[in-house]
Amino acid sequence: MNKKLLLAGALAVAGFFTLTAFDGKTLAQQKEEIAAAVTAKLEMLRTEKTAECDTRVQEESTTRIEAWKAEMAAAPVPTPSKGGTKKGGAKGPKVDPLPVTPPPVKVDPKQGKMEGGTKAEEKKSKMEGQAPNADKKKAKMGGGN
Repeated sequence: MNKKLLLAGALAVAGFFTLTAFDGKTLAQQKEEIAAAVTAKLEMLRTEKTAECDTRVQEESTTRIEAWKAEMAAAPVPTPSKGGTKKGGAKGPKVDPLPVTPPPVKVDPKQGKMEGGTKAEEKKSKMEGQAPNADKKKAKMGGGN
């Protein structure tokens, strides 16, 4: 009887621990709590690292500004020349010269007639990878099939 009572007490204690260990939460609720804790820690770490980065950037910028100020203080300051402003002469206002226009280019009208087409068309067809159109040339010259 002592053994039965002792075994029943052990089972009751084990059952109590198993029922109270999880606080009656489901697996989904536990995962949500874990995810919330992880995101909170990540956010805290992110703000900490951002603050560290900002302080480093601020320190670097102040050192560079101080170095630049020291360079500017060490550089000689340019002094204005003794003449100051120039006095106007009796010549009058300065006038820009007229622009020069190039002479017109002469085009020979007979140049493209014997070639069977315009050079622009041939250049375009050559650039596209096509051979010049031989049918047009034959038709202009009076050739047949």
